[in-house]
Amino acid sequence: MLEDIFDGYPHDKIDAALADTVQQYPLEIKLFKYLMKGMRTDTWKTRYENYEELEQYCYYVAGTGGIMTVPIAGISQEFHQSLALRGRVYLPQDGLREFRLIDK
Repeated sequence: MLEDIFDGYPHDKIDAALADTVQQYPLEIKLFKYLMKGMRTDTWKTRYENYEELEQYCYYVAGTGGIMTVPIAGISQEFHQSLALRGRVYLPQDGLREFRLIDK
């Protein structure tokens, strides 16, 4: 169904709203597929073996949504890319200290 929506052939009113959006904005179908993969993972997976697995899951369920909103919000690709270069650390400093980690 997702391919149909991206090709401009919605099946119902909800599909039609998404079809209109993907026609107006440069959205990639792969982001929607990743999001759905992450949501499907939630139906069976309860533990992550390592950080890489967790990072991939986080990208699928949260990162993709953020990336999809960039063109809709009117944020330029250059500005979006510059956000990654701002040196932000989103881990709590007390947790880093507790595990004797430093951020650079």
